[in-house]
Amino acid sequence: MSEQHVDVLIVGAGVSGIGMACHLKRECPGKSFTIIERRESLGGTWDLFRYPGIRSDSDMYTFGYNFRPWTGGKVLADGPSIKQYVHDTARENNVEQHIQYGLAVVSAEWSGTDKCWTLTARKEATGETVTFTASFLVGCTGYYNYDAGYKP
Repeated sequence: MSEQHVDVLIVGAGVSGIGMACHLKRECPGKSFTIIERRESLGGTWDLFRYPGIRSDSDMYTFGYNFRPWTGGKVLADGPSIKQYVHDTARENNVEQHIQYGLAVVSAEWSGTDKCWTLTARKEATGETVTFTASFLVGCTGYYNYDAGYKP
């Protein structure tokens, strides 16, 4: 079991997680952070759902990042274009190296005494346990449950 400490721990490398990391780099450059992502790629929803015709139901001018305005041709962009936008944003803001892939969150606990979060994650490929501590924990996980998808 290994342990890592950062100022800010972000759970999820989708639109929100990448946006949070970019804002941290811009507004709090002295803070350390890590993004943990269960999947093996960034993009969240836009990496998970790849069916033909998937697209945003929100216009990209308000859905996109204020610090990196959408310049694509489609107002309601398709999934691959959105995933590329998120990926390019991560690369341009040098947050890719802060992402640790393949980690499923097992637990998160707050200690008022230590003023610290302790998050335990499991490496999906090996089953190894990893522990993170952080002053701030930001959940950017979206709504989808990978273990039990929604059944209408």
